[in-house]
Amino acid sequence: MDPKHMDRRLFLTAAGALALAPAARAATALDAKAERTAPGSVRLDWTGAQAVSVLVSADPAARTGAMRLLKTATGTSASVGAPVSPRPYFLVKAADGRQTRVAERLLPLEGGRNFRDLGGWRAADGRQVRWGKIYRSGVMANLTMGDLEYLKALGVLAICDLRNPQERTSEPNPFLKTPGPKIVATDYDMSASMASLMTMKTREDALQGFAEAYVGFLDMLTPHYTDMFARLVADEGPLAFNCSAGKDRTGMASALILSVLGVPRDTVLRDYGLTEVYTPPSYYAKMAQSGAASGGVTAQQMQALSKLPPEVLQVIMGSDPEVMRRALATIDAKFGGPVALTKARFGLTDAKIAKLRAAYLV
Repeated sequence: MDPKHMDRRLFLTAAGALALAPAARAATALDAKAERTAPGSVRLDWTGAQAVSVLVSADPAARTGAMRLLKTATGTSASVGAPVSPRPYFLVKAADGRQTRVAERLLPLEGGRNFRDLGGWRAADGRQVRWGKIYRSGVMANLTMGDLEYLKALGVLAICDLRNPQERTSEPNPFLKTPGPKIVATDYDMSASMASLMTMKTREDALQGFAEAYVGFLDMLTPHYTDMFARLVADEGPLAFNCSAGKDRTGMASALILSVLGVPRDTVLRDYGLTEVYTPPSYYAKMAQSGAASGGVTAQQMQALSKLPPEVLQVIMGSDPEVMRRALATIDAKFGGPVALTKARFGLTDAKIAKLRAAYLV
């Protein structure tokens, strides 16, 4: 064979191997999750190894050598203590060197609603979103003094409040009256979005209508999302963002952030769907049936919501991934995808996206 052809063949083979390397890393990665089962006790579950070492630290970015060995375990799960304050971050490490960092996704707050860490999700190149850097949440009005101290101990510096003025007035963030994170908010009117909900008759109406409303957030919340990304680029964090339920306006914000960080679409949808786990639709259905004003929704609107067909109410109160799938498909068609959208609408550039990935992936 001609040496030139041989060199070219070897080059293409090597290039192909490099191109496949991120996918291979992602496919063979060690994955784990953590969930609090009782005060001071966390259950770890993992896949991809039968024997692991579990290390712990209060620092989400601690070097392995600076972490404390907590337990060696076999199988696919183990119960461990939560011996560090304010929050334990675990390193689950297999004998072959594969490892993953994991923490409780839902923060153990007394008065929190759907307050969870956006960390741990794996990007397409095999890296993970850093724990303890970005949080998403519902309304924070019921946070206790202990909760406020806990969040301050986690170092949260800014909270981007995506709610409208009526919501912020009826359920104010308690950090407005005590030293702590800076609250960032911009006024807007979402009465038209509320009115559109009342016209839905079927599940299909609700899925499509909600997806269209999510796309509408891109215009309605342009100042909010632009400011949020600017703060992330400036590494002004840890940072949290919230709306009332922590699933719709917050859900779109999360989908945009994860997409910019290179997290695959199916994982973005999984993150969106977790709201139904942490705040089931029945929670909001009871609220609607009570007819009491809450979360910026007037008593009259609550009464109207309670009269909607059950299948419509289920979609409105839930977080069916199909809603976000349709919304992101529309973004794909209109803007060329979430990443292109953030560059066209929310102030990001290729250089800023590279900076975000360097700061928030590990």
